[in-house]
Amino acid sequence: MNLIVERLTLLFLKLKERGFFHLIISNYSVQFIVFGSSLLVAKIMSPTDVGIIKTIETFANMAIVLGGGGVIFAILKVIPEHKDNAIRRLSLIFSLKYATIFSLVVFVFFNLLAYSGFVSEDETLVYWFQQYSFLIVPSVLTMVLIRYYQAIDRFKRISTVVFYLKLLSAVFVLSFTYFFFIRGYVLSMVISTVLATLILLYDLRKELVDKTISERHIEIRQKIIGLSKTAFTAQVIDQLKLQSGFLIANYVILDREIFGFYAFALILTQGINIVASSVQQFIIPKMSETSGNLTLFFQKYKMFEKRFNIIAVAIFIGAQLFLPLAVSLVFGDKYDGAILILRIMLVGWLIEALYALKGVIFLSLGKMKYISYASFTIFLISVPVIYYLDVKYAAIGAACAYVFQNLVSLGVLHYFVHKVSKHS
Repeated sequence: MNLIVERLTLLFLKLKERGFFHLIISNYSVQFIVFGSSLLVAKIMSPTDVGIIKTIETFANMAIVLGGGGVIFAILKVIPEHKDNAIRRLSLIFSLKYATIFSLVVFVFFNLLAYSGFVSEDETLVYWFQQYSFLIVPSVLTMVLIRYYQAIDRFKRISTVVFYLKLLSAVFVLSFTYFFFIRGYVLSMVISTVLATLILLYDLRKELVDKTISERHIEIRQKIIGLSKTAFTAQVIDQLKLQSGFLIANYVILDREIFGFYAFALILTQGINIVASSVQQFIIPKMSETSGNLTLFFQKYKMFEKRFNIIAVAIFIGAQLFLPLAVSLVFGDKYDGAILILRIMLVGWLIEALYALKGVIFLSLGKMKYISYASFTIFLISVPVIYYLDVKYAAIGAACAYVFQNLVSLGVLHYFVHKVSKHS
């Protein structure tokens, strides 16, 4: 027992020294606006309306992920490989231009989808989605800027800036949501996102003025574009895989109150999932630095994976024990129908956490095509089962489908990781 405590303490101190907990705080503060606002809305609104809000956010988040055109991942791969500040500045400036153009195209595309009735046939929902969608472009630029800080290993700097920025924004958003309901929520989300982008741009203003001309600028741009294209293809397929469960449930579960219970459980599960994404962002630059030495690379990866699995199991046990109690304490009996759904989805979350770091291997080694292969395979295997479970068992079926899809993902990604390690 003492040995376990000592190992956990040592792990904690090492992560703290490297800036990991600063990154965790940063990511939680970034997500606090959406997550906190969603919980406030869930407190005020009915489960049916929570389902509506979750639908709007899901489509907007898909647009934000795709809006970067893959350049966000390219930054994490290219910049750590170059210590020349001129090349790093060139990479940042080009990436921002690339992301701006691409996100504008995605913004128009998703609004056309909403106008055509693909998002929903509910005109009120479509209206609020179109207003909410104005945060797509600034959100993409913010993601690029944050990843740049992480790529140059300035975790503590960006963590501090984002923490205070988002803490103030959270108060703004939650206040407007409370007093002006959905109108205040949408407006404050858009305004706070734009302000966050402008402040980060100001903080990096010296990095954005580059009068030097690098002889390798064409090579760097071509590499960013090449990685971005590959990453974007992987992202499209990955988003179809990731969101297929929610999208199918959205169209299949006709009882909107039951769907709202499922949406609420999903909100809580995704809130916990920020831990996995934080670890990914933390180790990608560090893994990219050792991509030239495959023996060292996989040794380092196994070390990170083992440590994260310990953390994931601890979080799972804590969530199963205390999260349902917290829901009952905060929301009363309003979401009693979501408790069983939540417990099932937490099992799915644990399985997802066990393979969460495997994608880092493909990105760090520039093997993005394997992410596409894996996501497409997972999508083909899981979608028929998801559809059947949703139709047959409604929200409980959707929760079980979440577990099933993550089991499939674990097996498929393990296969492709073995294939990459064998042929590298």
